[in-house]
Amino acid sequence: MPRQMASLWQNRFMKLRALRRDDAGPLLEMWNATARFDPLTPELLEEKTRGDAGFDPDMALVCEDGGAVAGFAMGVLRQAHGKDVGVIKLVAVAVYRRRRGVGGKVVDSIGHALSERGAPAVRVCESAPNYLTPGVDARYSAAPHFFLGRDYRRIGEACNMTVDLPERDFDTGAVEREHDIGGLLFRRALDSDHPGLMELLEMNWPSWIPEVHAALRNRPVSLYVAVIGDEVLAFAAFDANNRGTGWFGPMGTAPTARRRGIGHVLLFRCLSDMAAQGHRYAIIPWVDPVDFYRQCAGAAVSRIFHRYEKVLST
Repeated sequence: MPRQMASLWQNRFMKLRALRRDDAGPLLEMWNATARFDPLTPELLEEKTRGDAGFDPDMALVCEDGGAVAGFAMGVLRQAHGKDVGVIKLVAVAVYRRRRGVGGKVVDSIGHALSERGAPAVRVCESAPNYLTPGVDARYSAAPHFFLGRDYRRIGEACNMTVDLPERDFDTGAVEREHDIGGLLFRRALDSDHPGLMELLEMNWPSWIPEVHAALRNRPVSLYVAVIGDEVLAFAAFDANNRGTGWFGPMGTAPTARRRGIGHVLLFRCLSDMAAQGHRYAIIPWVDPVDFYRQCAGAAVSRIFHRYEKVLST
């Protein structure tokens, strides 16, 4: 999107412009007043905006109303299966400015910018590996009217699960005996595990590599592995995204090593660390194997998200 786009929509009171450093305080105040299910701290706001490797200042737009932040939207261009995908990563409108075209203008402007960059479609919130939510929380009751009215369509649902950490016993001795897990070593990842870990990821989940790198940079490292010799068979991470909020994941086990209880053990290693850090709950986001987490850790579905997509070109 050309830089002049930020000034295309303006009138006597409102204008669009690029996000500035000095917007952080007012933007945070506006966001937390309106996005009540997704509160941000200053650190998380930085992580989700300029801390995103795909951050483009021309796609982080503030709607200014008389010097106040009335709305905000941020878009990113991602790669999925070798193709470009556009994402409206963040969007919020101040309560006092709703139903006046602010949200539509910032979202449409980001969509236009993504189209100019070659994105054939735009999704909402699904900006892995650096994302806040996997969709739009179903409790935002105005969202369906807003997105469906702008030619987005519902393409499914996603969910987060929550584990009540103080209520759990994270001993894995029984699981290891039941599955006769012998010859495997479970440990916090070491520098020497990096080649095997990258090989496992590149073969199975290359899109998770940025999150794994984030976990490996934490001190202490917030990632556990299951190894046999020099081979990494499985891993589990936490605090790799939305850091400091009790997020678990990603986690993966090599296809040939599944159904042996390895994932269960690694999950419990991470949850034990999270409990020791003082977290009341662990959040397991964007869950696919719901039954696995329910059976292993007593996790319960805590949030439902609507997924939206708008096709820009064919």
